[in-house]
Amino acid sequence: MQTVRPKWRAGGLALVCERCSSERIPEETPEIAKRHGSVPLRAWLKAALKERGAWGPIRAISTSCMDVCAKGLVTLCIVPNDGRASETFVVDPLEDRERAYDRIVAMLGERSERTTDTEGSVGGDER
Repeated sequence: MQTVRPKWRAGGLALVCERCSSERIPEETPEIAKRHGSVPLRAWLKAALKERGAWGPIRAISTSCMDVCAKGLVTLCIVPNDGRASETFVVDPLEDRERAYDRIVAMLGERSERTTDTEGSVGGDER
């Protein structure tokens, strides 16, 4: 077993419930799914993080159901890697996405800018 040091270890993860995005909203509230279009929240967050230069230390990843369900909304959990508690929200994947992005970067971006690797572990990839 080899220890690795993924780039997101410097900041943290934004976990986006895939079940909310791909199953619950289309099945339970198709009118909301139409309004959201074909770009799921995680894909939008990933693109925004890359375009705005925060991708790497901060990653947006899909997760299975977190058992925090709200009709027409997507569960988002921000997980810092510095020992602070995570924060979990339910967000409108269209109307709240900029606020969600801002909160993710505010919570995870600050630490990642000043963190360096002193542990000698292997770095992550650029995917």
